[in-house]
Amino acid sequence: MSLLSRILLSPPRCASARRLRAAIAGKTVLITGASYGIGEATSHLLADAGATVILVARTKGKLEELVNDIRGRGGQAFAYPGDLYHAEQMPALAARVQAAHPRIDVVISNAGKSIRRRIVDAWERTDLERSLAVNFSSPAALITALLPRMLEQGGGQIINVSTVGARQPGAPRWSAYQGSKAGFDVWLRSIACELRPRKLFISSIYMPLVRTRMIAPSRIYDRAPALTPLEAAQVIARAAVRPADRIAPWWLWWCELGVLCFGTLVNRMLTALDHRRAP
Repeated sequence: MSLLSRILLSPPRCASARRLRAAIAGKTVLITGASYGIGEATSHLLADAGATVILVARTKGKLEELVNDIRGRGGQAFAYPGDLYHAEQMPALAARVQAAHPRIDVVISNAGKSIRRRIVDAWERTDLERSLAVNFSSPAALITALLPRMLEQGGGQIINVSTVGARQPGAPRWSAYQGSKAGFDVWLRSIACELRPRKLFISSIYMPLVRTRMIAPSRIYDRAPALTPLEAAQVIARAAVRPADRIAPWWLWWCELGVLCFGTLVNRMLTALDHRRAP
């Protein structure tokens, strides 16, 4: 990784297998979006550290392949196919999981949907509906269904894999993605205030760019610095080892402050850059 990449891609990470095992071994961890990218890397990392991982994603075949791989390495993993495009299915999914696993110690809300498109090209598409379902409605419904049991068992942790974009100004062409991720972020931070006294801790991770298939269609990121899925998984591991309200690159605070102080100027700059960019 270049020096520039190290400076820009700087959320705190836990690369210590010993520390991770001490924090996570014996716990049951539910991971959404588990079949590819960050979710897949996190599943391997936590299972290797002694956690029992419950894997949720749409792709049944890939989930079963991942479960077999983890078990072949001596880990404990279980697949629960679930379609996060349909929030109404989440209570039933939670019930199936809880019937087989009475205790859920950690929920990692990782599934996400990224769409980059101008709003004028989205009139007849369902960008907003799909983004809201995967990035907000379904994660919220799943967490809500799991909360009573987690509170009854004495607490636990919810780790939200968000994006730096949830804390930055609205960027052209990213309205559906940014809006849905920011909405879920605010919802989680709101319930965190209610749940923390009951020993249920919520950590929000504001990830920089990660090199996964989700960003592949946006060619503007081909040469941009990006974390690997394993490095992103180590950021999630840090949240499990040392719970914190917020984990983010060092520069995100300064971006938020800059937007607060110079919001109009920032918006004008983004508008100018978008108009100069090819369609």
